[in-house]
Amino acid sequence: MGHTEAGSALTWHEIKRSKSRLQRIGLQQLLNLWQNAKERQNDPWLWGDETEGLLISFDDRHEHVEAWLHADQLLEQLSSNIDSSCAFSPEYTLCQLETIAGRPWTMESKGIMNVEDNMKLRKGLIQQHLGSATSFLTTTVCPILAYCSGQFREDESSKSLVDRLLSPQSRHQALFKNTCLRRDQDVKVDVPVYRDQKTLCYSRKTKCWTDLQGLEDSKDGSASKLRISLDPIVCLPHGCSLQVTMQLQDIGEARRLHDQLIPLAPIMLALTAATTIWDGVLADSDVRWNLFGDCVDDRNADEVGDTLLQSQKSEQIRSRWSSNNMFMSEDHRLLDRYNDMPLVIDDEVKQQLFDSGMDHRLADHFAHLFARDPLVIFSRDAEMDRHKSTAVFEAIQSTTYPTVRFKAPPSPQSDIGWRVEFRPMEVQMTDFENAAFAVFMMLLSRTILHFDLNLYMPISTVDENMEKAHGPDSINHQRFNFRANPLLGSRLHPTEVISGPEIPTATQDTGQSDPDPDSIAECLGPNDSESSSTAGTLSSTTSFSSISSSTTSSTHPPVTSKRAFPNVEPVEDRSRKRSRTTNNICINSPEGSNAPEINDKEEFPPQTIAALINGDLSLSSPPLFPGFIPLIQRYLDEIDTLDRPARAKVDEYLGLISARASGRAWTAAKWQREFVMGHGEYRGDSIVGGKVMYDLLNAVKTMQDSRDVGGKMFDF
Repeated sequence: MGHTEAGSALTWHEIKRSKSRLQRIGLQQLLNLWQNAKERQNDPWLWGDETEGLLISFDDRHEHVEAWLHADQLLEQLSSNIDSSCAFSPEYTLCQLETIAGRPWTMESKGIMNVEDNMKLRKGLIQQHLGSATSFLTTTVCPILAYCSGQFREDESSKSLVDRLLSPQSRHQALFKNTCLRRDQDVKVDVPVYRDQKTLCYSRKTKCWTDLQGLEDSKDGSASKLRISLDPIVCLPHGCSLQVTMQLQDIGEARRLHDQLIPLAPIMLALTAATTIWDGVLADSDVRWNLFGDCVDDRNADEVGDTLLQSQKSEQIRSRWSSNNMFMSEDHRLLDRYNDMPLVIDDEVKQQLFDSGMDHRLADHFAHLFARDPLVIFSRDAEMDRHKSTAVFEAIQSTTYPTVRFKAPPSPQSDIGWRVEFRPMEVQMTDFENAAFAVFMMLLSRTILHFDLNLYMPISTVDENMEKAHGPDSINHQRFNFRANPLLGSRLHPTEVISGPEIPTATQDTGQSDPDPDSIAECLGPNDSESSSTAGTLSSTTSFSSISSSTTSSTHPPVTSKRAFPNVEPVEDRSRKRSRTTNNICINSPEGSNAPEINDKEEFPPQTIAALINGDLSLSSPPLFPGFIPLIQRYLDEIDTLDRPARAKVDEYLGLISARASGRAWTAAKWQREFVMGHGEYRGDSIVGGKVMYDLLNAVKTMQDSRDVGGKMFDF
């Protein structure tokens, strides 16, 4: 995302000399922010998406495609955009762009209806400044941004590649250069090759191809270890994603949602898998997460081994880009043994945070951030008033990249509150898909809080699931260990969700009038009923991102009419009634006569994504967990604030998610692989040739206007 630059960026050697002073300043800024924001309450629910994409140039005469490396010029033209309902920011490379809505969305019907239209508007504004031969495509990787396309030479120097590829923005330049200098070693970046019938092994070092048949009997297992070796510089543009940021009512609610979203990261990564071509070769992997983490890894040889930063302990610190290291809420259901991964922290920082009134988990979270060296600091950041600025602290926090990011208010004076950013999803090829997954994550977050679901599991199990999500077509070929009963300790019993009369869908005539706007405003909170799609400015400081055929009910597992349910309080009211305050931190407690007795059996059996999303209705007896989509439908029926068109749109989005989870609708990665393997010029050798590339990306471009091109991607 875009960042305001204050002066020139410090070099790594300057940061290294001033590291202690910079960390003291960052800690002072955090402490001041904490003292001013810890009691902040009743912020409205707001949310927004960040959708990234690539600029692709098409040569129709020669049937050739290349990356269009002029995003900086395009941004200058877009800066004159007078449409305040969307905004644009530079990304890491010159062929990438981040798009965001000009203002955050709410839970109101109009907001949900406008998400997809706003995404289309962003693309339209970009396309107005591009020639007919260039397109902005929301795809995770640029499969032709590689040596195989001829756009880059294998003997081209790293400096030349950086000059051609990297964004000229000081932040991105400093991040790349300081990462390399701190690492002080070559980084190995590779992915496994998809082994087809005629796949050959190519070595860039020897410039030789080897028939895989000759490797089958090799003692070192070379055949099974066949991998695509990649240049980390050329890999930089391969990180396009779809991120969703949500503002919560207070820090306690933000911490709870942060924790509950962590186990969902592998599931959503698998559902949005869209990365199966690297350097013109089919990969035996469907997502980009681990490889991108290798590209931005700043650990030196000692840190990758046994010697660590300040701690000098025997644990290893992970790459800055990785799944989350810990849960951090004060939920009574969070057992210490769920945080079972080594956590490197700065002990002195933790003690000062603890002395300031933070509980030990929140202090551990921030002390872990300070265990890393700063990478991007601007010259004026350290000179700003610590009572008004959080620039150094933000520089420390924003250069770590977990799947779920906990975000404090940007400054003590800001109108922006405590937020959670969900980061693992891969960007999808159409606006419909991106809107569907963005809305789904927003509704799932609301549902989790509303019913107080319990998704806790060991962090090590989440890591194992992340690895499973990388495999080809993991939706159909993997089972993910997940809590058997997320309703344990919640306000619902599974039979309350899957039994009872079926509710009418939004496409059916219910005989009821649309809800009154005043009742919607009352439910959503102050200022929430305003339209969020027609106001705002291009400046990232005013956008939330800087804070950051309908279906019928038969599409989804049946859910119950609200008449069959006991009264369930809105999440805002319930969280206040079921919490107590210690050091101004919201701590869940099982108070209340209706709170179920907690008896955590710690069962995390392997489950299919279909069972998790849709529920497993094949069981002879009701399952422990009815599935996330039935719960979302139950939540929407309970709050009853969406009008019929908005509910129909949500049902359409949920139809896609349901079909994707069941395997009926293909992921983008599976569609790409099948497209390549079914192309007339593909030779069965894992190589994606120039004509195949051209036709593939042309199909992606056409898909923006016609889902028919996507075939089984939209089979729902």
